[in-house]
Amino acid sequence: MKILFLGYDDCKLLSFLKSKYDVIQTDEKIKLQEVVKFDWIISFGYRYIITEDIVKYFNDSIVNLHISYLPYNKGAHPNFWSFRDRTPKGVTIHQIDKGLDTGDIILQKEVIFEKEHDTLKSTYEFLIEEIQNLFIENYKSIFDKTINRYHQVGKGTFHHGKEIEKYKHLLTESWNTKITKIMKKKLDLEIIDEIQKIRSRNNVNWMDILRLAFKHSPDEAREIVNRINEDDGEISNLLKQLSNNG
Repeated sequence: MKILFLGYDDCKLLSFLKSKYDVIQTDEKIKLQEVVKFDWIISFGYRYIITEDIVKYFNDSIVNLHISYLPYNKGAHPNFWSFRDRTPKGVTIHQIDKGLDTGDIILQKEVIFEKEHDTLKSTYEFLIEEIQNLFIENYKSIFDKTINRYHQVGKGTFHHGKEIEKYKHLLTESWNTKITKIMKKKLDLEIIDEIQKIRSRNNVNWMDILRLAFKHSPDEAREIVNRINEDDGEISNLLKQLSNNG
């Protein structure tokens, strides 16, 4: 099988594919007559838009590796925008169509970053590693086309390359800037929504504990619930006093 690899000339995925297939790499702009001899095209870090005639010729044998959780952050600087806009983060391997990062999803993986010292550089490097691993772990199924592809759900987000210019002032340490420095401040209602979601999950946990208690020790559980109810009554009375304390 002959593969045309577009983009990075030095990465783990390219080395892996070269060990198994006949692979040619380029980061130059391509034309249809130059690529018809290949069976597959894989785009990873490629800077040019692939023309529609090439996309149509290769049909479902042309894929892109994009370090975002599509449909969020299509286009340029996906890692930056995932933090700035507080959108889901991750990696996606998708079929290339005539749009920009709009093709059917083959594989994707959501990633959560929670460390305070995470930077744009460290998170970018992590995502680059993750997406290569995702392809390598599933390369046979990708090439055999045994993975069910599916349409992207929802509009998501898209950003042009020049949009980042007005936020350059946030990059005080260039790409080593901590991700916490570029994130939008949460609105009050967004914080309230998060609290509501967490409390909803915790209510489920509380009910599970209650069921467990009544299943294994119903008499003792009933006594505890009764004491809780009495304390809630006292709190209710105190709240009434507070509301009438003006």
